[in-house]
Amino acid sequence: MGRMQQGKPAGERGHLIRRVAGLFRPYRAWMVALVALLTLTTAMDLGSVRLLGAMVDQMTPGRGAVPGLDRLLILYLAIVLGSALLGVVETWVNQLIGQGLMHQLRADLHDHLQKLSVRFYTSTRTGEILSRISTDVNAVQQAITGTFTDFLSNALTLGIAFALMCNLNWKLAIATVITLPLWVYPTMRVGDRMRTMMREWHEEAGRMSSHLEETLSVSGSMLVKTFGRQAHETAHFSASNDKLRDLSVQRQMTGRWFNMGTTLFGAVLPGLIYWFGGRAALGGELSVGTVVAFSMLAQRVFGPFAGIARINTTLLSSLALFERLFEYLDAPVEVEERPGAVRLEHARGELAFEQVRFSYVNRGAPPIDDVSFNVPAGRMVALVGPSGAGKTTVTYLLQRYYDPQEGVVRLDGHDLRDLTLESISAAIGTVMQDTYLFHTSLADNIRYGRLDASDEDVRAAAHAAGLDTLIDRLPDGLATTVGERGYRLSGGEKQRVAIARAVLKDPPVLILDEATSSLDSRLEREIREATALLARGRTTLVIAHRLSTVVAADEILVFDRGHIVERGRHQDLLARGGLYASLYHEQFSEDAPVGAAPDDEGETVLVGGTPR
Repeated sequence: MGRMQQGKPAGERGHLIRRVAGLFRPYRAWMVALVALLTLTTAMDLGSVRLLGAMVDQMTPGRGAVPGLDRLLILYLAIVLGSALLGVVETWVNQLIGQGLMHQLRADLHDHLQKLSVRFYTSTRTGEILSRISTDVNAVQQAITGTFTDFLSNALTLGIAFALMCNLNWKLAIATVITLPLWVYPTMRVGDRMRTMMREWHEEAGRMSSHLEETLSVSGSMLVKTFGRQAHETAHFSASNDKLRDLSVQRQMTGRWFNMGTTLFGAVLPGLIYWFGGRAALGGELSVGTVVAFSMLAQRVFGPFAGIARINTTLLSSLALFERLFEYLDAPVEVEERPGAVRLEHARGELAFEQVRFSYVNRGAPPIDDVSFNVPAGRMVALVGPSGAGKTTVTYLLQRYYDPQEGVVRLDGHDLRDLTLESISAAIGTVMQDTYLFHTSLADNIRYGRLDASDEDVRAAAHAAGLDTLIDRLPDGLATTVGERGYRLSGGEKQRVAIARAVLKDPPVLILDEATSSLDSRLEREIREATALLARGRTTLVIAHRLSTVVAADEILVFDRGHIVERGRHQDLLARGGLYASLYHEQFSEDAPVGAAPDDEGETVLVGGTPR
């Protein structure tokens, strides 16, 4: 089918930053409140530093007094307590913004993934999807709720501290901060490198998650044991695990020399200030308290600047996470509901294909090419042909998993593209050969056919599908958990659950996808009787393993290489001696009982009505 080209957001840093900033738009009012709180707490914190300098001056003999020192202490304590209380409010507002944004991002991502066509899921590993919607989103959450606030707080601290330093001595303030811009370029380079490393790490983590999801599932673990591939899988996991370790070490070591330089300069800076300020104090140009306050403020300037440098690299590296999330959010929705789409009420089940052409890829012969047929409501039409002839594609187009490139697929005379997706889904029920069950109770798996069904409705559907014996045998009856993918049930029992779902849904159009293929003769007969009752009065789409339903079809359409090459009733097609007769005789010996049917190698699909 070819790998689907996912949406690829522009990788330019400015574009990504603007797009990430746009995520905060719904929280503008809260952002203003957060900035106000951060500004106030930062000003109070730095004001307390200025008070400490004044307290040092009060200690100087001949320049201070005890009452003045007491007043400064009371004021200092009040500011510290007020700043601490405001810090609690600040944390609450920060979490409100961060968690709200993450809640919306997860919801948008999940909703968009629900809208993507089957093509996306056939070309993307499940573990990779789970990695992005869980691991990547959680990592982004940490960046937003912690790193962003730290960046803003440090920026405010830098600005206010510099203003206070200028108030104390503007010449010394300028001399102190004049070296700070020299750190900007290295910061950007380190951030870009960390962004690349972050993306490589998460891509490898996604690949590991995908592989583990496959090999540690029930089916995967059974396959590994069957072929004795435990050592192979251990080696595969070890290679991926080693790569993650190496990438983690490289990511942590990226910019360590740069960080060492900022730390070293931050440690040297107070000594230089005390040396320069001390000489000014000895000359009577500055007071000792001013030098102390200035030194503390300088540390409050360079400390936040170094923090901004480190945080900036983290923010830039987190852009890699946003890139990965935006790739999924930008993935094109192939099957969209049109504005003003019609909700089809009480569908009759009349189906039509009008010169339909469809291809999964842009090269090679299309699986469906210029196909036209009509199925009146309540009628049975069989689609027969060799593997790859396009029969299953017909079922996909009927359920609007895909839209045809040319032609129209109709339900009750309506182009499927003019109907709501919900009404199409409500009109069609399926009983698949490989029934998918959730790791929950038997009742919940049946109720998936109609979520508002009562317990009595569920029991009635289970009875109609012949599940009474199974329910009596299970330890908790309908409340028994069936296991991952229903592995606690046999193939026939899972198919009965699928029939019960369809009974509960009660759709006008029914798809039976080889519903008896994995059963013995007795169970096949029982389920065929159940499906015959289920199909009564409905338009039924069946992919059958045996030909009993094909013989009863009102019309059989024979597909070959995407075209309908024959059509007619069973006996007429046998007498014609064409492709249908060839497939029939290849599958059965002369003494084979009527009713046996080929599997997907000569797969049979039925569309429409009541067996006769």
